[in-house]
Amino acid sequence: MAEPDLLLAEYKRRDFLKLLGSGGLLTLPITAAERPVRVRQALDGLFDVFTGKIEMGQGARTLLTQAIAEELRVPVDRIRLTMADTDQVPDDGGTWASLTTPETVPAVRKDVAAFAGHPLTEPKDWKVLGQSIPPLHGPAAVTGALQYCGDLRTEGMLHGCVVRPDAYRAHLESYDDRAARALPGVRIVREGDFLGVVAPDRHTALEAARLVQAQWKPDPLPSLAEMRESFRTKSVAPVEVRDTRYPPLIRQGDTDAALAGAHRKLHSSYWLPPIAHVALEPRAAIAEWHDGALTVHCGKQAPFLVRAELAKAFGLPESKVRIVVTMPGGGFGGKQRGECELEAARLAKAAQAPVRLAWTREEEFWVAYSRPAALVEIESGVDAGGHLSAWRFRNYNAGAPGIKPPYAIAAMSNEFWRSETPLRQGSYRALAATANNFARESHVDEWAHALGKDPLEYRLANIEDARLKEALEKGAALFGWGRRKPGNGRGFGLACNLEKLARLALFVETEGSARNLRIVRIVAMGDFGAALNPDNLKNQMQGALIQGVGGALWEQLLFDNRRQLTKRLSQYRVPRFQDVPDLRVEIIDRREIPAAGAGESSITLPAPALANALYTATGVRPYALPLIS
Repeated sequence: MAEPDLLLAEYKRRDFLKLLGSGGLLTLPITAAERPVRVRQALDGLFDVFTGKIEMGQGARTLLTQAIAEELRVPVDRIRLTMADTDQVPDDGGTWASLTTPETVPAVRKDVAAFAGHPLTEPKDWKVLGQSIPPLHGPAAVTGALQYCGDLRTEGMLHGCVVRPDAYRAHLESYDDRAARALPGVRIVREGDFLGVVAPDRHTALEAARLVQAQWKPDPLPSLAEMRESFRTKSVAPVEVRDTRYPPLIRQGDTDAALAGAHRKLHSSYWLPPIAHVALEPRAAIAEWHDGALTVHCGKQAPFLVRAELAKAFGLPESKVRIVVTMPGGGFGGKQRGECELEAARLAKAAQAPVRLAWTREEEFWVAYSRPAALVEIESGVDAGGHLSAWRFRNYNAGAPGIKPPYAIAAMSNEFWRSETPLRQGSYRALAATANNFARESHVDEWAHALGKDPLEYRLANIEDARLKEALEKGAALFGWGRRKPGNGRGFGLACNLEKLARLALFVETEGSARNLRIVRIVAMGDFGAALNPDNLKNQMQGALIQGVGGALWEQLLFDNRRQLTKRLSQYRVPRFQDVPDLRVEIIDRREIPAAGAGESSITLPAPALANALYTATGVRPYALPLIS
């Protein structure tokens, strides 16, 4: 595991525990012996609340405000929420893993109810929660008043730019900066393999970086085909680990014996390439040093993780580093670490002035980390009645999230094999659950067709979870599953999942082949327990589904033996307005059941559903993404 990954793992372990105790609110303790009650009533009659969570379009600001207002029995406009300023808020972990709804909201409600001296409000009595309150930042967003991290400026600020190698990984051997230093106000900064410039304005900084003649020694880069083979041959087998959110090994029964005694067996391999996050706004940060302390304004999902990274890099106590988060303009798991912030801080320290560093779209593509490539191999068996009876599932490199199937299988072994890769890889919306569900739902669909079963009926026959069954049945009825026959370029596909406690079903209709596939319509059904804000819940489903269409149909990063070839949007297809079909999203609101997170799980559905539809349309089953290449 690389050093940044070790830091991330330790941070998540340490601060996840804090999350459970803090509830994400900050004020002075009532007494030293009590846990801090983290609400404060201001002199103007508003309630000040402080949280380490961030708002990045997913609705955290609105939802947390609703939860607080509910327990204080006040309107939402009486709540003033401060988010993600490490000098003011508690360290309650990052905004990731869809944890705000299922874990932060209940903790917030409990602490606020204790502060107010009232019992926790029963779901049947909710007046604010359960309502579709529009995004509180919505008016500012549509009028242009809302500031994103790229909009930030400060007095006396200089502009930075990093000189990048023309290879994916390389070591700086020498450089000639004479032409760059001839520009007015330019300063060159070098630390090891880091080479950057500082200038009075952005245009001059970009030009100075272009003029620096640097010689690099590149590291060789294996092809994706070579990486795929190394995943299979050089990965490390998992061991059972308890008390972890994503166990790398989940076993039940004797899988070897069950496979040996299966009536029929099936073995398939699936491949997903690395893909980019493509957030609407590239990274930007302003770093400033004062009296040995560092302040960075940026747009990050995990301000305290970034604080820990910068403190470690500069040998500072964490109390000497302040991170202030502004709207990041999209994240999707790609803005958790402090790459841009560290570079800005290095430049600011050398310049002895505030420095703004804004990555270009090209840097966002090939300097940032990507979603890990995934190789998944499944070996399974059925009994004489066609029910799944044996299941060996191996994910290489991508991860363990979502590795356990929602199907009732007597003997199974679900395994994540850790791999070495030269690529920069990290979190992506839903983590490895997208790869795992693509492989799993494609495989189950293949079984259904091999056994001459209807894909919906086959799933229902192998699922015991009543809520997942209901999501499938209601979605199928809404879609009209089975009313029309597929073939001759017309395809119908479905996929389901039980991910992060949400029960999900997706039905799609397509036309065309793999060369010109068009989505005609999509129907999605989701059961997330209690719908705390129904409209926002549907919005999260819609956004995740559309993003999932991109990863299913077009998205992939390409490399040669030296560099990443994909560097701009003209080389990387994402969904466009014209690609969005007739899209209907419905939810099953179970007020009596604790709410599940909704920001990620729906993205796991489009790839397998579309692959399964493509099979019914053409008779050729795809085992790799993207489906259109």
